[in-house]
Amino acid sequence: MRKKEFWVFFILPYLSVLGLFTLVSHLNRDFIQARVEALVQEQLSATASILKVNINSLLEQGVPESEVLNRYSGLEDIYFIALLDSEERILDWRSQFEGYLPFSRRNRPAAGFWILDSPEGQIFNHYSSFTTSTGAKYNLYLGYSLKRLDLLLDYSRRNFYLLLGILAITGLIIFAGVYRLHSYYQHASEEAVLQAQEKERFKEISGFTAGVAHEVKNPLNSLALLFELLEKKAPGELTGQVNLGKKEIQKIAGIIDRFSEVIKPLSLKPEKIVFNEILTEELKSLQKEAAHRGVKLETEVPQTITVKGDRLLLARVINNLIRNSLDASGPGKTVKVRATIKKKNLLFSVEDEGPGIDLEKVEEVFEPFFSTKSGGLGVGLYLARKIIEAHQGRIYFKNKLEGGAIFFVEIPGGEYEHP
Repeated sequence: MRKKEFWVFFILPYLSVLGLFTLVSHLNRDFIQARVEALVQEQLSATASILKVNINSLLEQGVPESEVLNRYSGLEDIYFIALLDSEERILDWRSQFEGYLPFSRRNRPAAGFWILDSPEGQIFNHYSSFTTSTGAKYNLYLGYSLKRLDLLLDYSRRNFYLLLGILAITGLIIFAGVYRLHSYYQHASEEAVLQAQEKERFKEISGFTAGVAHEVKNPLNSLALLFELLEKKAPGELTGQVNLGKKEIQKIAGIIDRFSEVIKPLSLKPEKIVFNEILTEELKSLQKEAAHRGVKLETEVPQTITVKGDRLLLARVINNLIRNSLDASGPGKTVKVRATIKKKNLLFSVEDEGPGIDLEKVEEVFEPFFSTKSGGLGVGLYLARKIIEAHQGRIYFKNKLEGGAIFFVEIPGGEYEHP
């Protein structure tokens, strides 16, 4: 998926959902606040009306103006209350607001309702007047705590951030999963195309190789018979040349056999194998070559590792990888062979101290008929990959920072055999 498509189909819808959720939550909080304030205003107006009737009654009973509010000092939601005369001079007041009455004629708005911020939250203020039966005019000043509204809004805000976080994380997980799934199928599709192309190319190579092998083998057999005859009848001074000719014919036959082997389908004969046994057999056959090159062979392979596979084919993979490492290593170098069990897979590795793999040729290492060795046919690693993949495993490599390369083989079904 291209970056533009990713933004269109993933990021923009994701951001749109988060933005819409934020907008709806904000509007919902505004609606709750406006609705609660309206209810408080109605309640405060009703409370003020009742208080004015009671205060008027107390004043008519002769209760002093400075004591008329005694009975209203303990009301929970009434944060402060004050009685003022017609000149707005305070006659009596009670307040929970830090011990003073937050009233100012200069800062009081013309409207009868306003909100005052305080350390205890918002205070809803109401100012109204009334006249007693004697004609005296008074003003009543009330402060109603909006602490419950603040708690409600804080609760709503916390829930909003909690839900927003859950929505954001869930969205990221979903989109990451969808994107990863899409990438997986896209990668699988690309691999399928590459495999189809490789199969087509290999089909052409196989057809060409099979045709060449067929056309060359008949004349080659004739040449082999001819050299057999020459060996019997040639004079002694030509024996060396005849033997050299026979070796060259055998070399050509071996090359044809190796090419023919590459194009043949594999037929596995799986069995339970003690891995160290086939490794020991191959090391014996390669020990002489290692000594000739001055290369030391080291192994770290438990004797109890077993794996299910084709003994002969796996032996060929082992032989090929170790032989390649010997070719890459010079005198005084070491080739290390290791094996272990990792997640129920046999993990086999061959490490050399050679020059490593040219990064420009990484993609070609396991391709058929590709070789960096002088005179190499380029079928060994390709055949190794073909064998390992037939065992449902994989083969790969990495270069070491200090020089050299490590080839890894993973085959499922490996385990430690208990005595």
